Amino acid sequence: MKNILIISCSIMLLCSCAGSKPEDSDKLTLGSVQTKIFKGQSQSAVIEALGSPNIVTYDAQGKEVWTYDRISNEKEAQSSGFWVFLFGQSSSASSSSSKSLTVIITFDNNKNVLDYTYQSLKY
Repeated sequence: MKNILIISCSIMLLCSCAGSKPEDSDKLTLGSVQTKIFKGQSQSAVIEALGSPNIVTYDAQGKEVWTYDRISNEKEAQSSGFWVFLFGQSSSASSSSSKSLTVIITFDNNKNVLDYTYQSLKY
């Protein structure tokens, strides 16, 4: 019984120390831009849908422009655990890919979306 208590406490400690992703990290996706952003939308609605922008600038006409830019890396490792168990030899392969999403939103003088564009790349 004592061992179960120690193991349970250890698991709880490890889980509580695990890092969490920032709240805005999952908001900016290609799907969220395509479904949640539209012309005439207020700035506060854009922030609620996508989070805070990376860059805020003004264009030549004095209109506010927000730029969102996210890059994510995915790594996948595969190993033959069964063969390692049987023969003690490891064979593994790995692959990685990167994705980039850039969103540019221009607001009118009333702080509503005038126009927006996005670019999604996978390499």
